[in-house]
Amino acid sequence: MSKMRPGPFSSVLKKLADMSSLNDRQLLKTFFAEKIPQQTESGINFVKAERVFRKLQIESIKHVVERFDQIDFKSQQVAVRIFGEFEVVKSLPILFQGLYSRDSFLPGLCGSAIGSIGGDQVLKKLLKLLSKHSEIRIHYHVLYALKWIDKLSVDAARILTERFCEIALNGPSAELVTDWDRREADSCRGMAAEGLSHSLDYLDRRTKDYRYGVNVLFSLLTDDSAGVRGDAAYSLGYLNEKRALEKLALLVESDFEVCPGIGTVSSIAAESIEWIRLYHKLQDGDNGTFQK
Repeated sequence: MSKMRPGPFSSVLKKLADMSSLNDRQLLKTFFAEKIPQQTESGINFVKAERVFRKLQIESIKHVVERFDQIDFKSQQVAVRIFGEFEVVKSLPILFQGLYSRDSFLPGLCGSAIGSIGGDQVLKKLLKLLSKHSEIRIHYHVLYALKWIDKLSVDAARILTERFCEIALNGPSAELVTDWDRREADSCRGMAAEGLSHSLDYLDRRTKDYRYGVNVLFSLLTDDSAGVRGDAAYSLGYLNEKRALEKLALLVESDFEVCPGIGTVSSIAAESIEWIRLYHKLQDGDNGTFQK
């Protein structure tokens, strides 16, 4: 987990996308100019994709959208990265379809790109998917997109916070989702708990909606699932919640259960304490307790 909330897309490229002096073709060249020196990133081979694009005469972002179905699967992963980097609204139908993929990698890329494009209408569509689809894997991919969604109004963030709280506490609706087991449900709950770090960041901390969301995170620190506890600890750290210091300190001292792929609950709580201290410029007292 990273303290940095922005999704996995380059802020440099996003700034370039806002520059009217760069046209569609120049933006695509800029993307590969930045990425190719890295060769690969999270299994994505930019060098190979650039060759495929040249072979198919894909010379602009518009071409990437129009000819998406013509490129191979690995190059499609690069295309999705491009859609997210430059927030290509016209790519949304492709990205939403990608959430249904059974590939272990593509749905996450599509979710991140959807979140980067963001906006209230995109949120509305994601929440509709969440309320109508019966497969838990789709729920997980949609929650991943919701975790990253950007450019929300305060009202939309309030709605999202309410939904995250409901799922974090109760899991997917048993009436809707019939194919889930406890582990899968906890994965969705953890995703919602982490998502609260994002949706609550939009809200005024004096509002009851914000206070309720934080109280839900506090309650999740004692959840049966280590993953949910870890995600709640992360969110409280991201939100720089000073009130969470004592509870997080208890986790540091006592909760060494492993959160798959992340670390122990203790290590996550320790990192969150560091974030909170840094934000509030707190220092340890002489007796080793946290100053308030």
